Amino acid sequence: MLGCTKTVTITHLGYDGDTDQDTEQVQTFSGCSWYGQTRATSGKEGLSPASAYKCRIPLASGSPAVARGDKIQCGDVTATVTAVHDNRGRPAPHIYLEAE
Repeated sequence: MLGCTKTVTITHLGYDGDTDQDTEQVQTFSGCSWYGQTRATSGKEGLSPASAYKCRIPLASGSPAVARGDKIQCGDVTATVTAVHDNRGRPAPHIYLEAE
């Protein structure tokens, strides 16, 4: 993939039933693409701005453990993962994440 120059950090949230504690697994990947945009969302009070982010992690960088609700950070932006797409069957295999 072209333009994959960003480093992203994913904080995967989990639960350890044996110790009855929440867990965090922090993973860092380089060679990723990151795109952010501002879009309007509608609500009770009319339109309001919201930020949306798209991240592609090439499988050459590693296979992330990621799920909806996890945190993703690129530079000074931290967002919550809202969707995970497994695009391993593509010519350039990658994991595609959407976040807000």
